[in-house]
Amino acid sequence: MPEMPNAPTSQSYNNSAHVTAPLPIGGRTAGTSGAKRGASSHAAHNAPNHAKEPAKKHGDKSPRSHKGAAALGVLCCLLVAIYGGGVFVFSRTCYPNTKVAGADLSWLDRDSSVARVRDAAEDYALEVSGDGFAWTYEAENANEVIDAARAVDNVMAHNEPALWPARLARALMASPQKPANATSANAQSGKLPELDKIELPKTFDRDAFLASLDAAIDEFNATRVGTFDAAGAFDSEAGSFTLSKALSNRKLDKDAIDRAALVAVSTLAARVELTERSFTPLAGGATEQELQNAIDRANELIGTNVNLKMGGSVVSTLDGMQLAQWITFDDALNPTLSTEPVGQWVRELAKTHIDTVGSERTYTRPDGKTVTVSGGTYGWMSDEAKLVQLLQDAVSNKQVGDIEIPLKRSAATWSGMGKPDWGAYCDIDLTEQHARYYDAAGNLVWESGCITGNPNTGNATPTGVFSLNTKTRNSTLIGLDEDEDGEPDYKTPVAYWMPFVGNAIGMHDATWQSAASFSNPKAYTWTGSHGCVNLPPDRAAALFDIISKGDCVIVHN
Repeated sequence: MPEMPNAPTSQSYNNSAHVTAPLPIGGRTAGTSGAKRGASSHAAHNAPNHAKEPAKKHGDKSPRSHKGAAALGVLCCLLVAIYGGGVFVFSRTCYPNTKVAGADLSWLDRDSSVARVRDAAEDYALEVSGDGFAWTYEAENANEVIDAARAVDNVMAHNEPALWPARLARALMASPQKPANATSANAQSGKLPELDKIELPKTFDRDAFLASLDAAIDEFNATRVGTFDAAGAFDSEAGSFTLSKALSNRKLDKDAIDRAALVAVSTLAARVELTERSFTPLAGGATEQELQNAIDRANELIGTNVNLKMGGSVVSTLDGMQLAQWITFDDALNPTLSTEPVGQWVRELAKTHIDTVGSERTYTRPDGKTVTVSGGTYGWMSDEAKLVQLLQDAVSNKQVGDIEIPLKRSAATWSGMGKPDWGAYCDIDLTEQHARYYDAAGNLVWESGCITGNPNTGNATPTGVFSLNTKTRNSTLIGLDEDEDGEPDYKTPVAYWMPFVGNAIGMHDATWQSAASFSNPKAYTWTGSHGCVNLPPDRAAALFDIISKGDCVIVHN
């Protein structure tokens, strides 16, 4: 057998135990085998120190843990109760800052909310206004403009009570809304629903509402051209083209305003304030800056400002206001000034403001009789061709100042169309068969009975305002050859010849007429002349001495 190792001696074992085992507390030792005690000490040293703490059973908790769990449970129950209560409350209550038809429904239940909305709608009125336009609608009662119950139910249907914590937080943090009756609705067609999409109560008379509003819009638009042109953009007070004047010609956009007005009613807003989008655009939708650029270019073309004078008086003015009518804009809004209309303008000006020859005039004779007469050759007459050239040059050169109207014929004074433009004149009254001569101050200087042309033989003296062409002594009046015998029908010598229609009809002495005929207003119907005005010889001589060539002779009934 193999040799076994020697067993240790008692001393050596004890030495080993002494080295490895600690001494008991206080240095006490057991009274028996040291080896056994040493082994136990060694095991005790390496094992957990269970002898120091009592053993704990699996799953046991401290009293503090029990309290925390209880508190957490109570909190969870409370939160569930609060959430459930919120769901219940906000399923039938309005959130803070909720407004319907201007009524604040914060924290109100359904019935209270309906009552408040209905109260807010009482005496509802809507005003649509801006840029000179104004229209007002007044509701007869609240039910006409709003279904309060439906409006409130619609709000509460969107309350989302399951999400009330988030909804409540947003409502509390949101800025309070202004009441609808303190705000305005803008007529911006791009942001408004179509007419048939705007919800209103069945009791609301939509057709009558729109008919009234549209009638007011049509009346307003009737005064505006709705287009961009030179005449409409020219501001007479400013003396130039202005953007504000151009914009004043915009027409209201009926569709946009109708929609804005109905939206305002649906929300019970008190006003619709017109904005730029309330009007139809000018020049195909050009921006205001584009219109301003076109206006600036047009203003560069109008520098002419001339007064047209005649007889020392200003008859008319050619300025920017008139030139504006001769400016046109192309599709690109480029302005062009044409001088071609100058000719037509001059013709119209001559007819209505300058040429009095043959025009109708009315005057009151110093004895009180009012006379209206037209025709004749006396008065003002312009040289249109020369005037057109002068004005075209003025426009081209942007002339400023006065232009004397070139004339073919002139009168004593200028007082305007339809008024007397003569000084001294001889008034021949065919009805009275009486002639009177007045000086320039209106004083009666001479008068006489007369015999005028016989209307029964087709020789009535022509009526009108004439000019005395000349005056001569000892002339022979030679008649026409109406009987075609090759000789004048008459050759009559007169001492005083004062013609006013060419050299054929005039005033003269008539020795062959009886004195009684000159005082008989009916004598001319049987002893009348061939058209001349017969005078007693002495009265003809007196007139001849005071009347002057160029004096006015007026023949009238």
